[in-house]
Amino acid sequence: MEIPLCPTEHKPQILLTDPAALPLYREHPDRFAGAIAPDGETCTAWAEQLDPLPVGLTLQCPPIPDVEDCGRPLTVHYMRRCKQAFRPLLHDDAAFYCLRGAPTFAALRAAVLALGDLSGRTVIAELVVEDDEGRLSDGTDVRAAVGVLQRIGVTTVILSAHDPASITEALDMTAPYARLSLGVCVHSAWLRAQTQLYNTEIFLPTEHDDIARLLEAIDAHQGGTVVARDHDDFILAPDGKNAHFIDPTIDISDEIECGPRLEEALIQAEDDAGALKLVLETEDDVIALEEYWYMISRPLCLCAESAELLEQGLRVYPGLALYDGTWEQPDEVVHYLEQKYGLIRL
Repeated sequence: MEIPLCPTEHKPQILLTDPAALPLYREHPDRFAGAIAPDGETCTAWAEQLDPLPVGLTLQCPPIPDVEDCGRPLTVHYMRRCKQAFRPLLHDDAAFYCLRGAPTFAALRAAVLALGDLSGRTVIAELVVEDDEGRLSDGTDVRAAVGVLQRIGVTTVILSAHDPASITEALDMTAPYARLSLGVCVHSAWLRAQTQLYNTEIFLPTEHDDIARLLEAIDAHQGGTVVARDHDDFILAPDGKNAHFIDPTIDISDEIECGPRLEEALIQAEDDAGALKLVLETEDDVIALEEYWYMISRPLCLCAESAELLEQGLRVYPGLALYDGTWEQPDEVVHYLEQKYGLIRL
C-alpha cells in the first residue's frame, strides 16, 4: 500500500471502514486510499470486490504486562505478548495493518517492532493527542513519536484527539518534520467548522460518523494547508519522549557505564550539553537502560562491543539512538540496525 506525500493536485483520501459505503467507493474510487475490514473473512471479500483498492485490518495493541509478574526487559515481554495477540489475526489478503489502542508510545513502538517480525506488510499507526500542546497521554511529544515511527517502518500516522484545537496544533508541530503520510481521525462536523489541518492526506472516519458526510465535508473544507518539508539540515533524534533537533557534529559525552550506578550518573550529567554516550557491557546494562531511560532528556549515543548486546539496547530504548562508530560494527550490521530500530549513523 503506497500513500503519496501531500499530493497538491489531489484532494485528501479516505480509509473506508463501513460496508454501507462500498457503493460510494465505486462512484468515487479516486477518493479512497484503502479500506479497513473488520475481520479476515471480510478482508478477503473486500479484497475481491474492491480490487485494486488495498484492504487492511486493525490490530489492537494488548495491555502492558506488570513488570513484577514478568520481570525485565519488559519491552521484550511486551513484544512477545504482541506477537501472541497479532499472529492469529494476520491474514494473507491484508495489504496493510493499522495499529491502534497502544497504552503508551513505548508500547506502540514495541508493537511495531513485533509486527515487523511477523509480517512485511505496510504499517499504519494511530497516535491519540491528549492536549493542545501536542502531547500523547504519557507525555510524549507528537514530533518525537512521529520521528521514531517513520524510521522503523511505519508509512502513515493517523492522529486523533478529543478536540479540533489539539489536532490542529499536533499537525502544525509535526508537518515540517514528517517524512511519512499524515492522516486524521475526525468527525465531519470538525471539517464543516473549517478546522485548520496541515499536510493531511488521509481521513479515517470516527466511529459514529457517516463516510458520505465525511466526503462532502472534505470537499467543502477550506482549512487545508501544505507545509514544506525542508528541514533536512537537522537530524530529528527523539529521546523517546521529547524531540531533539541536532547537527551531525553534535558533541558526545565521555562513555558512561550502564551499570548499577546509572541513575546517579544520569543525574550528574543532567546539565551537560550534547549527547550522552552509554556503554552496554552486559545484559544487566540493558535492564538498567530500560529502567532508567525516562531520566534521559538528551540525545543518546549507544555503543557496545557485541552487536547482539547493541541490538538488545536498541530494542528497549524507545527513542532513536545515535551511532558514532565506537567499537565499530560491520557495515551490514549497522545497516540492519538502521532499518530495524532507526539507529542514526553519524
